[in-house]
Amino acid sequence: MISVIIPIYNVEKYLGKCLDSIIKQTYTNLEILLINDGSTDSSGTICDEYAKKDSRIRVIHQINKGLSVARNKGLDEAKGDYIGFIDPDDIISPEFYKILHKNLVETDSDISLCNFHSFTDIKEINVNVNKNYFKSITYNGADFIESFRYKNDTVRYVVVWNKLYKKKIWDNLRFPVDVRISEDEYVWYKCFYKSNRIIEIDLMLYYYFKRDDSITNRVYQEYSFKKEISYIEALKDRIYFCENNNLTKFLNNTRIYRNKLLRKIYITTPQNKVPEYIKTEIYKNLKYIPYIKRVKIYLKNIFK
Repeated sequence: MISVIIPIYNVEKYLGKCLDSIIKQTYTNLEILLINDGSTDSSGTICDEYAKKDSRIRVIHQINKGLSVARNKGLDEAKGDYIGFIDPDDIISPEFYKILHKNLVETDSDISLCNFHSFTDIKEINVNVNKNYFKSITYNGADFIESFRYKNDTVRYVVVWNKLYKKKIWDNLRFPVDVRISEDEYVWYKCFYKSNRIIEIDLMLYYYFKRDDSITNRVYQEYSFKKEISYIEALKDRIYFCENNNLTKFLNNTRIYRNKLLRKIYITTPQNKVPEYIKTEIYKNLKYIPYIKRVKIYLKNIFK
């Protein structure tokens, strides 16, 4: 059985289409966990109505504690052998779980993942693409993260919702409860590290809705320094993980990427508006920053 975890908060406009796409899956052995995280609109009522129609649906109502706590609650309650996450404003192909599960079982993998399509209008979605022909690749998770670098097409590895996991991957692993965004950045590589084999297919079976009023976009708007600042702490956590697990290449690549973000925020922000945290972190990591880049930092500090 697959336990599908859906964290829900004020998504009444989108929730029905999301749930319809889940209950209509051609793979039917599902446990559908709806974690209503203190919604103040009709999302909770919609959850209860769907639960009356489909016995596979279980609704858990809780006070608002955030995305991480909602997902963690789902993990704690899950009874399936496999775990999946769906965001409540997204849609999945009718064969999403059938294909991911089939490939995971046939290759004895720990994680099965596919690609995704971002959309802003429901009319952009075509769930009836040919799913009989696709390319796949398998790899060891620890080997993969050792060579990982951020590129435009690597988002599919970082997000949790385009994947199917063996439940054991989440043993002793949960989402961080003290962060507001970038939760996936704290866990994806830990899941990969625990995976002896991962199967990746090049089909787009998940449809990600890009909306202006999403939790992520609302939080980004509260920051003066755009979304990059939300990654800084997540990458710091990753550095600790790499150091503790002797992941030398991943450690070096993470340091390079984190220092690049620190420099970007520091150099492009007026001196009187640079957060003290950013100043502290960038000077703490100067020894890992190339000399030419250090000169720019020193100059900005002198001519402030």
